[in-house]
Order: sequence, then C-alpha cells, then structure tokens
Amino acid sequence: MKPYRNSAATSSKVQPPALLKRHQIDDQAWNALIERSEYPVIYPYTWYLDCVSPGWQCLVWPSAQNYEIVMPLPVKKRWGLAVVQQPLFCQYLGLFSESELSEEAMAVFLESLSRHFIYISSYDFHPRHTPLLRKLTTFHPEFETTNKSTHWLNLKKPYTQLAYGYKKDRKNNLKKSKKYRWDWIESQDAGPLITLFRKNHAPKIKNVKESAYQLLSDLASLVLEKNSGIIRYARIGPEIHAGVMVLEENGMGIYIFNAADAVGRKGNARTFLLDQYFREAAGQLRTFDFESPEVDSISAFYESFGAEKRAFFSIKKNELPFPLRQLQNFRRGLMIWRETSLYARSAKP
Repeated sequence: MKPYRNSAATSSKVQPPALLKRHQIDDQAWNALIERSEYPVIYPYTWYLDCVSPGWQCLVWPSAQNYEIVMPLPVKKRWGLAVVQQPLFCQYLGLFSESELSEEAMAVFLESLSRHFIYISSYDFHPRHTPLLRKLTTFHPEFETTNKSTHWLNLKKPYTQLAYGYKKDRKNNLKKSKKYRWDWIESQDAGPLITLFRKNHAPKIKNVKESAYQLLSDLASLVLEKNSGIIRYARIGPEIHAGVMVLEENGMGIYIFNAADAVGRKGNARTFLLDQYFREAAGQLRTFDFESPEVDSISAFYESFGAEKRAFFSIKKNELPFPLRQLQNFRRGLMIWRETSLYARSAKP
C-alpha cells in the first residue's frame, strides 16, 4: 500500500479487506502472522479468541486466502444482527501485520468495518494504533470514540533498575509486606483465585454474571495448558490470602486478574507477588501490561511501580433502526451510570 494521502480517495484505490467467518479462517496462517506481527500480543490468537468470543469474525487483506493484514472482530448475535462487542479478558485488538501499518491501510479497514456492521457495542484498538486513529476517526462521524488507557512497565531493564523506579509509597509497602512473611506458590488451579474474588470483591461490584466466572476458569485452564500464563498465590502457612493471574506470550506479560482478602490487602500481598514476578521477568520479557481500568486509585497503584500510561482508542457505532436504537441508547446510559457507581465503590488494589 502507498502512503495515505486523502481518506476520501482511498476506498476506490485499494482492494477492500475480505470479511471472513470463523470456519473460513486458516488457523495456521493466521497465528503465524500474529506471531510475526509488529506488535504481537496474546489476544488475537485463534485459540484465545475461540475461548473469549466464540463465533468471532475478521477482516483480512489482501484476500481471503492471503493474510498480510488481519483484524479480528469479536462478533455476537443480537436481535438477529451481527454485533461487534469487546469481550471480557480481551483488553484490545485492532490490526495486525508483519510491517508497519500505513494510514491508508487503517483507513480502508475502518471503512470496511463501518460498511459491514451497523452496531458496534465496543471495539478497542491496540495502543500502538493511537496516532493513526487520532487522524482517521475524524473521517468517520458515525463512530463514537473514547480515549482509554492502560499502563506498561518496561521489563527490558535489570531488576535493580526496575526496583529503583518504584515510587516511595510502593517501596514502603513492599517493606511492610515482608513483616507478614509471605510465602508464594505457583498453581494450576484458578479455583482459589475465583473464590477470593467472589468473597471479597464481587459483593461490592454486584451483578457479576456466573458466566464471567466460568469464562475465567476456562481461560485459565487454556492458557496454562499452552504454557501461556501463570497463577500464583500468596499465603501464610497453608491459607491463601491473595492471587494473581498473568498471561505471557511473545515477550509480553499481562496482569489479567487478581484478588485478595482483607489480610492480603492489609499485608500488601499483591505488591509482594508482583515484585517477585518482576524479579524473575526482568530482562526476560519486554513489557508488562497492567491492563488498567479507568479508576484513578488503581492507576496510581500501577504507576507506583514505574509503569507508564499508554492511551488506546475505543469506538462505538449505533445505526440500529428505530426503536432498537433508542432502547440501546437507554441501556448504554444505564450501564455507564452503573459502572461509574461501581468504580466509585471499588476497593484499592
């Protein structure tokens, strides 16, 4: 593709990507491209998407048989329509290619995405796409854009440099954690982690669906089977008080889930577990993604490890016919209100 010149002129010059359903995708060719891609991450592998978003579709370019650029699309059926919706435990997706994406390529994929789907509940793009999307989403008024952020920690440094970058309060809390004489174990069982969350976090959140727990359990089994993740627990004696689950693929660690009881929180057990992990991962992985929610207290916690904020784009689109559009707008407003109330009540990490 030639460098992008004018968004209005690109659609007629470049072959649009092909829309494929799950059964039409060549898993081997797809996963090979993801592994070679400029910004590889675990989320777009076929086996991962099959778990978190069964029935997903994709856009591929230049043809259905030749994958040079791919865009996974988590699709659900609603009201008899194909709807794009970012799934749980999948922070962002976007476009993946072996070489750097041009503005023209991104423009053509955005046009194709908009053409094929009248309703996008949410779709989040890889942070590396942010500069391109800032330019191109202005050409798509049908998209409602939201700026989100996560936090990345550079793990290419030796541990001594990482620890030196901890902020004062994190260093102090790490010292306090040592008074609890935490022991840690690695496990193949996500059950205690889910139980910790059910008892200590879910009551404050409310309306956590049972399907979310089942999805986490299935995902944990899958990533552990593929050696693409770890689960660790902090305990005093035989009793577990905190746990973390980290995904690992292509040199990136992702803090996908964690939980702690009152003792674990007071004793800074998750700080202890994360610090221990960084001791081992420093110089072995390139990046640790804290997968941050948009909550100031939690963002401050992650930044205290020396992590830096990374912005990414989320888009929505609602061109549903009446009355579905009005009903969905009302539902979205209710969900925003509920999430705002939830975050206000969330406990600090």
